[in-house]
Amino acid sequence: MQNERIFQLIEKSGQLPQLPENISNILYIIKNPIEADIDLLIDQVSRSSEINNMILKNINCGFFQLKKEIRTLREAIVYLGMQTVQNMMIFYITLQFFPQAAKTAGRTFDMHRYWKHVLGTSVASFLLARRIKKWDKYELFSYGLMHDIGIVVLDTCLPELLDRVAEKVLSGVHQIVAERICLGGITHGEIGAWLCRKWNIREDIVNVVEFHHTPYRAEASQELVKLIYIADVISSKLYEKMLGINIDHNLNEKVMNELGITDEHIQEVTRDFPEELEKALYYFSL
Repeated sequence: MQNERIFQLIEKSGQLPQLPENISNILYIIKNPIEADIDLLIDQVSRSSEINNMILKNINCGFFQLKKEIRTLREAIVYLGMQTVQNMMIFYITLQFFPQAAKTAGRTFDMHRYWKHVLGTSVASFLLARRIKKWDKYELFSYGLMHDIGIVVLDTCLPELLDRVAEKVLSGVHQIVAERICLGGITHGEIGAWLCRKWNIREDIVNVVEFHHTPYRAEASQELVKLIYIADVISSKLYEKMLGINIDHNLNEKVMNELGITDEHIQEVTRDFPEELEKALYYFSL
């Protein structure tokens, strides 16, 4: 199968990180957020000061406008919820064990620019949750951070193929179509889901990663996936404008209706989005 060929190329690239034992332990503990042992989790995270410090730094960065400074991981869990903090842990684990981005000199794809889209999806998710009063806005923000992990895998392990995708996107081809052409039928969603399962990451995150472009294919967490889908479209429009291209991204009206999202909601979020994204880009560090 063509999918297997791509996975084999990723494995053979020599760039796919092997997780150390304490990080594998963290991912195992948070496989089930409801039953996770908080004390055991805090103990394991404390052994990786970089992840612990990055989480606290970004929670306190100013974007979330918290009423108090969060000084410990335990406080973060109490204030923001176990699932939100766990999602952020997974995101920063990913950043720590993949290089910041493949070198961009001579490259078509620019990960630094694409990061604006990733963070933009989180911001749009945050604004949507606040506007329609569904889901916790902090939790939804944290899911947005993870949704395009497949792009990070491609940028690190198969940069030449990702550059081919980027060339087609710049010529006006929809990203998913371009990926299927260049990657033999597979997309970044499927690649990201493959990594998540390989790393034993929770199934709700796997669903967001794999189906954020095709929410009705998700067999679980479908409402969550639909929300990320809409946020991704909002963010994609700004990203593509930045690239100087205009690809049609019509929102699925059925998805909007099922979530109780109106055209007015989309207009309000779209209006606030650029300013809120600039704030997030200013505050968040990687």
